[in-house]
Formats: sequence, C-alpha cells, structure tokens
Amino acid sequence: MFLIKIASRSRIVTIWKSISSFCAIALLSLAVTACQQTPTADSEQDKKDLKKASTATSQDLDKLLPPKNNSAFEDLANTPTAAPFDPYSRLIEPAPTVIGTAVPSFGTAAPSIKVAILLPLSGIHQNIGNDLLRAANMALFDLNNSQLQLLPYDTKGTTRGAESAAAAALVAGAELILGPLFSTSVGPVRSLTRPRNVNVVTFSTDTTVAGDGVFVMGLTAGQQIQRIMEFSYRQGLLNFAVLAPDSPYGDAVVNNVFASGDDLGLNIDRVMRYPVNVEQGAQDLHEIAKVMGDYTLRQKQLEEEIKLYENETDKASEEYVEKLEKMDTFGDVSFDALIIPEGGARLKELAPLLSYYDIDPEVVQFIGTGLWADQSLTSEPALVGGWFSAPSPEKAKAFRARFEQVYQYPPSRIASLAYDATALAGLLAQDPPEARFDRVSIENANGFTGYDGIFRFPVNGIAERGLAVLEVGQKELLIIEPAPEGFEQLIN
Repeated sequence: MFLIKIASRSRIVTIWKSISSFCAIALLSLAVTACQQTPTADSEQDKKDLKKASTATSQDLDKLLPPKNNSAFEDLANTPTAAPFDPYSRLIEPAPTVIGTAVPSFGTAAPSIKVAILLPLSGIHQNIGNDLLRAANMALFDLNNSQLQLLPYDTKGTTRGAESAAAAALVAGAELILGPLFSTSVGPVRSLTRPRNVNVVTFSTDTTVAGDGVFVMGLTAGQQIQRIMEFSYRQGLLNFAVLAPDSPYGDAVVNNVFASGDDLGLNIDRVMRYPVNVEQGAQDLHEIAKVMGDYTLRQKQLEEEIKLYENETDKASEEYVEKLEKMDTFGDVSFDALIIPEGGARLKELAPLLSYYDIDPEVVQFIGTGLWADQSLTSEPALVGGWFSAPSPEKAKAFRARFEQVYQYPPSRIASLAYDATALAGLLAQDPPEARFDRVSIENANGFTGYDGIFRFPVNGIAERGLAVLEVGQKELLIIEPAPEGFEQLIN
C-alpha cells in the first residue's frame, strides 16, 4: 500500500508503483589489519622506552573509549562543538547510545532529506509508540528513497520529553516533524518549530491544537460525526439524542453533533452525560437509561391509556387492554436516532440497558463512532443494526495483515496513521527543496490517500477524511455505504 496523491476530480494518479518483490541489501564490512613487527630492544634502556611507549598508547586509548559504567545514556550537555552553538541543544536530554558500522562512501552522495518522528518509545505508552514507529518503517521501506531519512526520537510520553525530542530533531536538521502522539505535547513542540518554519503532523485527535504549522492527522470525532449524521439525514432521520461519557472525547462528540445538526438543519432533542468512572453494573447506569428514555413518564402514560379502555366491554377494547397490560410503557421516545460515542465493555453494558428501558433499537436508530469498529459488538443483539463511520475496513484489514506478517503480532488500532504520515512525507520529499514540506504542499486541495482512505488538510489544519458507513451485523461489520475514492464525490 502506498500513499497516492489525488491529481484530479476524475482520476487518481499513483505516485509509487507497488513493490512486487523485496531486495535484500547486504552491507559488507572490510577489516584491514596492519601487521608490523616490533623491533628487538638492544639494551635495557630500549626495553624501558618500549614499555613506556606501550603504556602511553594504552592510556591514550582509554581516553578515547567511552567511560566504563552501566549507564545506557551519554551526557553530551558539556561537549564542545566546532559548529556555532544551537540554542535548542540546551533542551536535548541524553539519548541512548547507538553503536553502528561506518560504511565507506564512494563519490558524492545526494544530501539526505531528514524527517523526524516523535513517539513514546518508552514509558507506559511505549507499545503504541513502537507500533507507530514500525508502521512508519514499513512505509519508509516501501518508499525506497535513499535520500529520505527517518529520525525517531523518544518523547517518553511526557511534555518535557516531547520538547527535548523536538529540540534534538531540529538540531539534527529535520525539515518535517511527525508526531507527537499526545495533544498536551503539541504546544511545546510548536514553540520550537514555528521559528524555524518546520511544520508538524501530529497523530493527536485534539482539533484545538491544529493550525499555525500544526496539522492534525488523527481520526477525529468531528470527521466521524459529520459523516454519519449526513448519512442519517439522507435516510430520513431528523431528531437526534446523545448519550456520551463526561470526558474530553464526549465533549468533542457533543460539540460536533450540535455543529453538524446546525449545518444539516437537524433537531438535537436531548443530551445526557454519565461519569466515566461509574462502576460496571452500578444502579446509576440504570437511572441514566431510564431518564434517557422518559421511562417513568411513559409508564404513567401507559396507566392512563389502560384506564381509558379498561371499563369498555367490547371485544376490541378488551383485546387492546390485554395488549397494553403486557407493555412497560406507552408511546415512543421523542427522538429517532441516538448517538452513543462509547466502545468496548461499557457499550455492551449500556446498549441492553437502553433496550430494557424501552428505547427500542428497532424504532430508534443507534449510532456510534469509530469506537464501534469492533467485531465483538456483533454478539450484542441491542447493537445489531447500529450505524457508525470509520475508514474502509478492507484497507484496515490489509494493513493489519501486512503488519502482522512483518512483525508477527497485530498492530495497535492507530498504527496505520504513522504509515500514511510517513508516506505523505515521502511524497512531499519529491518536491523541490524550497517547496517540500511547506504549507502549500501539505494543504493540497486534491488530497491524498492511504490505508485510512482519502484525506486532505484544509487551512484549519484538521484532516478532512472520506469515511465509510458501516452497520453492526449479526456476524460481522457490514459496509452500507463505501468510502469515497476522491473528494469530488463528497460535493453534493
């Protein structure tokens, strides 16, 4: 899979051809040993001089070798440099020592194009960080551009670590920075990159950090909500409700529901929030589900409906009362679509509770976000028939299969972002030096495509994506509207 630059409204031009076979490159190191016979000492003085020279040689080598200690880091803070002092070097933390083999150069090599990638390669998020780095290396291999150099830096998952990593990348000459992963680290990184006109493509989903040289690559809640609400509107759904966690992610969903609702002329009937730390099986969730569905009010409506007909003696009224007595509530809820931006075990707990308190998924359309891209949800009857938007599952499956083939384990969900971002860097690296990686190139209106589908960066810096619409089936996730292949398809 290679990144493709979309060149026109009617056709997509492939920038790189698929690699059908892989070349194994062997680096041959030649060691030449110069042998010299030690002259024989003719006198005791000669022996003393020889011993002295040998001792001096040993001492000189000791000075050249690194100090003998158990530390994995080398402090370069006080190392003098021949080049002018770079003010960003004071922010660089000690980095792990790298031992390699120097390869002799033949002729003048083309100058390298340096792209840095800032990831949590240590700390509690190191698994995700290393998955992203491995995906980036896959893209680098596919690009097969000997000039392009990917420089990985460890942020340690902290703001200070990201600042130090960015400083090191800039001192090393990086022309573009991919990462960091967390939005809290974007500000310190931007404060270093803006003075040097180096753009940043972050993997964060926080849209508030976008702009001023920062481009948000992550799959945002806004992209997903806009796509699924527009699709729902075309299916005739007009009244929406939201049941969201009381979290930043929930905030993002709610804000985008109102924004999309305004754009489409939809009614947002109600919004309810619940604590993220509520325990599984807690009575609080039952109360939330009851309030969400006006359960108590509809119970009273049922009682009143029964009273209207219970004294009637005709057969139709008697049959109607018998039917009412088997019901828990009377009447439908006031919304015809319910958005639940939740996933995993919590979603599997909420969905049947909502159904139990008479929010019928056969009457009310359950809608989710990309968190619903989970095969295990097909086992929950209340979620079957639910809709959500996400990148094309075929491409996502292809990426997972390839990653697993190379690294022998399945990748993190967001690892494909690093592949697409690195492939984007490789595409932009083909531009002339004065134009590559600048905002005009990154904000190409025709867009690009990768494993997560088509995307482009408008002037606000937030990736606009073409997503598929999927439905939770009884055995698998079903595509009910495929992802567009070009941005011209998104124009109504």
